[in-house]
Amino acid sequence: MNQDDPLSRLVTSNAKEIDRQKLADLLEHYVVFDETSHELNFKDKFNELKSNADKLEVIFLADKARFLIFGEERKEGFSQGELVVMEVMPEGSVKSTLKTLSDKRKVVKSTEGKYYIPNYRISELFLKFKKD
Repeated sequence: MNQDDPLSRLVTSNAKEIDRQKLADLLEHYVVFDETSHELNFKDKFNELKSNADKLEVIFLADKARFLIFGEERKEGFSQGELVVMEVMPEGSVKSTLKTLSDKRKVVKSTEGKYYIPNYRISELFLKFKKD
């Protein structure tokens, strides 16, 4: 590639690393993973999040990070029931918040019934949570 070409700034050897950095920067204040069990644990700042939607978005992003870090064998995402079991909010709040996020196309539901955040939202959420 010709380095004199102004467009060469748009070329990188690993574009996925940019999203990984943003994901790490966003999540480091809210979650931590157990090195052995890979279990997701919440930091105090997670409980300070203003809305249930923010909490679910952080949970989905953390699941995406766990998948990238540990190469989990299961598919990315959580079912409604799995989110309820986490006890981060009342069951009715999980259901209504998932419906709202889904209706607004902020989360996607897989054919297996698991919800997840599509990769294209990482930059958007990075900016959203950076403000807080």
